[in-house]
Amino acid sequence: MTAPLRPHPPAAVAGWPLPATAFVPGRDPRPEEGLFIRVADRAPARTDPAAWRANEAWLYGFRLYGGGFFWEAHEVWEPVWMGAAPNSAERHLVQGLIQLANACLKLRMERRRAALRLVRDAGLRLAEAGSAPRMGVAPGQVLAATCGFALRIEAHGADELAVLLPARPALSTDIVA
Repeated sequence: MTAPLRPHPPAAVAGWPLPATAFVPGRDPRPEEGLFIRVADRAPARTDPAAWRANEAWLYGFRLYGGGFFWEAHEVWEPVWMGAAPNSAERHLVQGLIQLANACLKLRMERRRAALRLVRDAGLRLAEAGSAPRMGVAPGQVLAATCGFALRIEAHGADELAVLLPARPALSTDIVA
């Protein structure tokens, strides 16, 4: 059993290690332990949009997504989404990012139709989040990048979909200070 995590400042979270390998359903055994699981378990029961800088699950999800750990990013963002107020802009934002991460996972799995459906759904959720900065993110900027990514997926043939992953929308909480 590992020691419980103590709260860390955002700069420390940004330096947390990434998993050794990215989980891909149907290809790999499902991870049963790891930092990302402990972080997800520590997510606050209620997501406070004003306290996003202290939400380790929210912050670590960006590190995971940026490193190509899409399933893991979804896992740490899910409790953030579940803790957000129903029908709130923040809930739509987090759901959109989860769907974007899942779309990237489907590309890695070579499942084009699923990736297209998820990236389009991500765009809808991001549009519902509005354009005002939320939880360190500018939803309008992410929406524009997501729409462009959807167009790249649509235009790409059905072969070697994972080559599209480097063109995925960049996500960061430093978009908005």
